[in-house]
Formats: sequence, C-alpha cells, structure tokens
Amino acid sequence: MLRFLTRLVRWVVALALIVLGLVLSVPGVPGPGLLIVLIGVLVLLPESRWLRKKFVRLKRRYPRLFHPIEARRVRARRARQTRRRSTWHHR
Repeated sequence: MLRFLTRLVRWVVALALIVLGLVLSVPGVPGPGLLIVLIGVLVLLPESRWLRKKFVRLKRRYPRLFHPIEARRVRARRARQTRRRSTWHHR
C-alpha cells in the first residue's frame, strides 16, 4: 500500500509541476517555465520506461548538460542503498 501511495504522490506532483511549467512558459507570464517542466519530467523518470529511454538518449547526446542531474541521482541511489543495508542489519 505504501508503494502505491508513493507512486500516486510522485505522479500527482510531477503532473502539477508540468502543468505549472507550461503555464509559466506562456509568453507574458514571468517564471522559469521550461525548467519547472523539466523538473516534473525528472520526477516521473522512475515511473516511466519511455521517459527513461529518452533520458538515456539525451544524456548520451548532451553529457555536459546532464552531468549535474546524473551526479545527484547517483548520490541519492547510494544513500538509499546505504539506508537499506543499515536497516537490514538491524533486523
């Protein structure tokens, strides 16, 4: 049940960010619209195989642009693995 709620929250947050980013990218409305759309898409990466394939393709084509994003994802993955190991040993 917790996994379902996590996925649901991720989808709701990502779609809200994408809609907000699209509204902010309308001419005349101030704000970083495309950046917010990109953040919304990145939130959805774990949920969508299609998005992951596109992300990998873009990452290979523009490595300097995606390096900060990938470095953050690697740090987060390592932190999750460390937490899992520490909770596993305490059982």
